[in-house]
Amino acid sequence: MDNLERSVSEHETKVEKDREEWKIKVEKWNEKIKNDKAEVETKVEKDREEWKIKVEKWNEKIKNDKAEVEKIAKQKSMGFPWLAEAYADYFALKDGELEKYLKYKKHPAYTTAENVKQIKQAKRELLKENKIVSYKITYFEKLFPWLSELIADNEDEYIPVKIGDNDEDEGNEDRVNDFLTPEEYKSLPTVERNQMALDRYLKNRNKSKWAIGRDYEMYVGYLYEQNGYSIEYKGILDGFEDLGRDVIAKKDEEVCIIQCKYWAQYKEIHEKHIFQLFGTTMEYWIQNFRYSKKPKTFEEFAKFLNENKLRPIFFTSANLSGKAKEIANALNIEIRENEPIGEFPRIKCNINSDEFGQTKIYHLPMDQQYDRTIIGNRSGEFYAFTVKEAEDAGFRRAFKHRF
Repeated sequence: MDNLERSVSEHETKVEKDREEWKIKVEKWNEKIKNDKAEVETKVEKDREEWKIKVEKWNEKIKNDKAEVEKIAKQKSMGFPWLAEAYADYFALKDGELEKYLKYKKHPAYTTAENVKQIKQAKRELLKENKIVSYKITYFEKLFPWLSELIADNEDEYIPVKIGDNDEDEGNEDRVNDFLTPEEYKSLPTVERNQMALDRYLKNRNKSKWAIGRDYEMYVGYLYEQNGYSIEYKGILDGFEDLGRDVIAKKDEEVCIIQCKYWAQYKEIHEKHIFQLFGTTMEYWIQNFRYSKKPKTFEEFAKFLNENKLRPIFFTSANLSGKAKEIANALNIEIRENEPIGEFPRIKCNINSDEFGQTKIYHLPMDQQYDRTIIGNRSGEFYAFTVKEAEDAGFRRAFKHRF
């Protein structure tokens, strides 16, 4: 019995001892957790403060970069190379700072630093060349405002390059293919195929500014042609050499010098375009109305304008500014604003004559010879709305399709 009591007593003593030991261990673990939590919170707070400082530094850097770029951009000097050099130098300096950091940080990245150095040099040259071109374009746009109409909105937009009359026909590729699937091109009859391509061309919303401008000039010419005028398309045929005379319309002794601007309606036409039209009208008068060998005077020119023998007309889809209207009125320039493009026949039905007789050919807007083809010089020539109308009149599609 004594042995049993002694064993029970020893067991209770051991249990009590173990309980005390575990209590101490639990208190130590709780203390450790508490300390670890405090340490983590301290580290998080420290990291937060460090990142806050870094963000503030980056914001300050961005602010300084913006201020420096604006300072450079505000320079009025026309010394393009110097201005571009300053711009390129500034960003080369920033890249140099990155290069230094990579070389001398705690764990240097020498290969990356060398790559950054090479990229920095190439980037500096590209920046310099880019800014020179940018400044020149801006400067030329101020001198020749009509250039802005030919600049693409995005890199995918293109201005077609005309092919000379004697260029070789490389494969005679049919541009109708651009508006049809291969299956449609192979399976559809000629009339339906060409008409479908024309319809899709007309509905295409991704035309270049050049193509839209050409369509607008043709529409304006069509309107005047319906009123008995003979039409000469200078903008389409002469391009940069049209001197701002897009359409010349003649009837009896009257000559209309028409400048066309198909712009978005939110844009506003300013007085520089009015001045250009007035100047090109005067140049046309000087070159084409030589009734005597005496030097021409401004009074003679004004008389032509007042008698409506020579009519400068500004035709646009947009609005003119108040100042532009005021100047146009003072210079006797007629204004046709808010004139959207309307429906008009696009197919040119042309008659060629040679020793073998006459050949009747029609041209679609995407065909190679479309812009160079003049309609109205021979009896029987006309503009058709549909391919069927052209073919019913005895015209065939031009063989040269490439553009």
